[in-house]
Amino acid sequence: MKKLLLLLTLVVTVCFTTCKTPEKTTTSEKPAPIEPASTEPATPAGSSVVSLVQSTTVTQAANFTYAEIKKLVTEAVALAGGLGGIIKHGDTVVLKPNVIVTNYSWNTSASVIPREVNGVCTDWRVVQATAELVREIIGAKGAAGAGKILVIEGSGKGSTATNFTNIGYTTTNLSAVDEIIPLDNEGAWEGAGVATGSQADYITEVKLDNYLYKTAPTGRYASYFKNGTYYVNKKMYDADAVICLPVVKNHWDAVVTGAIKNISIGAAPPRVYGISRTDIGRNNMINHNTEQLHQWIADFFSCIPADFVVMDGLQGLQQGPLPEGSSEGTALTPNRKNLRCILASRDALAIDVVETNIINWDYSTVKYLSYLTRRGEAGTKPGKPKIILRGSPKSIVVLGNRKVDDIRTNFKGNLPMAGGNRLTPAQLTNPAVTINSAVFSGTNLNLGLALSSGADDKVVKIDVYIDGAYKESFNSGLGNVSLDASGLASGSHNIEVRAFTQFMSCDTKTITAVK
Repeated sequence: MKKLLLLLTLVVTVCFTTCKTPEKTTTSEKPAPIEPASTEPATPAGSSVVSLVQSTTVTQAANFTYAEIKKLVTEAVALAGGLGGIIKHGDTVVLKPNVIVTNYSWNTSASVIPREVNGVCTDWRVVQATAELVREIIGAKGAAGAGKILVIEGSGKGSTATNFTNIGYTTTNLSAVDEIIPLDNEGAWEGAGVATGSQADYITEVKLDNYLYKTAPTGRYASYFKNGTYYVNKKMYDADAVICLPVVKNHWDAVVTGAIKNISIGAAPPRVYGISRTDIGRNNMINHNTEQLHQWIADFFSCIPADFVVMDGLQGLQQGPLPEGSSEGTALTPNRKNLRCILASRDALAIDVVETNIINWDYSTVKYLSYLTRRGEAGTKPGKPKIILRGSPKSIVVLGNRKVDDIRTNFKGNLPMAGGNRLTPAQLTNPAVTINSAVFSGTNLNLGLALSSGADDKVVKIDVYIDGAYKESFNSGLGNVSLDASGLASGSHNIEVRAFTQFMSCDTKTITAVK
C-alpha cells in the first residue's frame, strides 16, 4: 500500500501526440498545484501507461461498497495520467459502458443477471465513480458554463433502456450524469439507406482513408457499404471526449472484448446496423466467423476512438461475452474470476493488450489488435489530433499495486474461427534477471544487468523501482542502463528491477546501493 500511495503522488507522463502537458482544472477557485518535473516517473519514448490496481481489503467482488470502488477508480485514473489535458471545464463527455444483455440465455430467459459485479456488464458504480472524476474538471452539474456527461450504449439483445434499468443505470444511481441514452432510440429506422430525414440528426458519416474492411455486405446492409465509410452516432462523434468503460472478459468471436470492441460493436448505431426493427443486435452487419470481423473492429474504432479507458475488472468473466445458461448457477457462478481490480489508460490498444495477457490469451494472434498496432493511431475528427496506439508490450508500462503475473489466470472459451489462441506454458515462461552492479555516479544510477534471452523468456523491457517507488522503464540497451538519481538523498537505497517478456511474464530482483 505504501508503494501505491507513493505512486499516487506522481503525475505519469505518457508520450502521446494527442495531448500536451496535462492541465489540472478543478471546480474550486484555487488552481491545483503543478508537480515539479523532477518528480515525474520516466517511461521510454514511445510508450503508453496502463494502470492496474487491485483491492487490498475486499476479498470477494460481491462485497464491494461504492466507496471502495471509487477509491480504486480514482487511483487507477491518476496512475494512468489522469483526465487533465483530455477534458476541460465546459466539455461534453461521453461515457461508453458495456451493457450487452441483462437476461440469461441471451434474453430468452425471464431471469435477470445480478445488478452489480455480474462480470457481464459494466458495474453502474464504476460509471458513477468515473463520472464524478469527470465532474471535478468539467464543472458541477447544472452550474453555469459547466459541461455535460452523456452515458451512451447500444445493447446486443433486447431493449437498451430495459437493460439499463435492470442493472441500476438510473438517474438516481448515476447522479453525476446528465443523460442516459440508449442508442436504439437514436434516429428513425430507415429500412434501407441512411442519413435521410430525421436520421441525419443522429448519424454522422465518417470516411476512413486507410480502411481494411473491403468486402461488400449483402441484404439490407449493402446500401450502407461505401468503401471506407462508416456511420457513427452524432452525439458521440461531436463530444469533446469519449471515455470507454469495458469489462474484463473474453469473447467467442473476437477473443477479447475490451475497450476497442466495446466501441466498434457496441457503439455501432442499431438503427443503421441492427438486424431488424425488433432486434438491435449487430451480429449480421459483419460476418463474425471471419477475419472481416477484425477488419471492421479496427476500422470502426479508428473512426471514433476512446480518449481514455477505465476498465471494470471487479469480477472478470470467462466464456464471454455471456456464458450459456438460464440461471446464476449455470451461467455466471462457475465462470466468474473475482479479480477485484480496475485498469485505466489513455491508450485503448495498450489496455486491451494488458487485458489479453491477464486472461492468458495470445494478443499477437488477435487480428484487430495487430491491425491497430500496425496502424499506430486512430481518429478522424477534424481539428483533433489523432490518438496514438501502442500494441507491443515492450512499449507498455504497467503501474499499480499489481503486475500482470499477480492476477493472470486462464479464461476458458472456444477458439474463435476468425483467429486467436491461448498462451502456451512455454510462452508463459518467466524470464531471469541478475543485477550484477548498481553504482551511483554523480547524479545517475548505473545498473549492470544479465538478462535471459531464449525464445520464450527473452526480456523485452525492464522497470526500475527505487525505495518502492516506480522510477523509470527501458526497452532497449537493457544490459547497462542509467537513470537520473539526482532527487535521492544520500544513504542506502533499495533498487528493484523487474524484467518482462513479450507476454508480460516477470522476474524481479533487488539490491541495495549507497549514494
